Amino acid sequence: MSFRELVVSNYAERADDILRAVQLLRQHRMAVGFPMQTADGEIIFPVGKDFTLTAGQILELLERGELHPEGVRRSVEAQASATRRQAASS
Repeated sequence: MSFRELVVSNYAERADDILRAVQLLRQHRMAVGFPMQTADGEIIFPVGKDFTLTAGQILELLERGELHPEGVRRSVEAQASATRRQAASS
């Protein structure tokens, strides 16, 4: 099984959780676009005007009880900060 197949199958198994998470985001009045798939098989969602979250990030926020506008913002900022640190250390 390739990495891409593994990623897609893992998300397929959690489809109900992802659907519930997207519905919760929409209840918080956050626009959630249609899912897209990256070249490596990762599922991503446009959220709000400025954010893109992976299905994994959405599920993690759901599990931590942080699936709301502030939790999304913090998650995106933390990821951007980690990416900047990683780029600076290269």
